[in-house]
Amino acid sequence: MIDWLDKHLIPEWRKAWQFSSVQLAALIGAVVTAFASNPQLLLGIINFMPTDPMQRAVAAVAVGAVAFFGPTVLRLWQQGSKPDGNAA
Repeated sequence: MIDWLDKHLIPEWRKAWQFSSVQLAALIGAVVTAFASNPQLLLGIINFMPTDPMQRAVAAVAVGAVAFFGPTVLRLWQQGSKPDGNAA
C-alpha cells in the first residue's frame, strides 16, 4: 500500500497535514460539519446575507471562491524548502 501511495502521490504526502492548504481545507470541513449538524446556525448566518438578489448572488459566489481558491492558492504557494536548500 505504501509503495502505491509513494508512486501516485506527491513526494511529501506524509507531511500533508503540515501544508497550509490541507489545514485550511480541514477548517472548511469543520465549518461545513458544524452547519450540517446544526442547521439553525446556518439559517442564522443566512439572515446576515444581503436581501438584494444580486448582492446575495455576489456574496454566495464570494463564499464559494474563498472555499475553492483559498486551499488551492495555499497549496501552490511555496511553503518551505527541501533539505537540499531548494524551494519545495
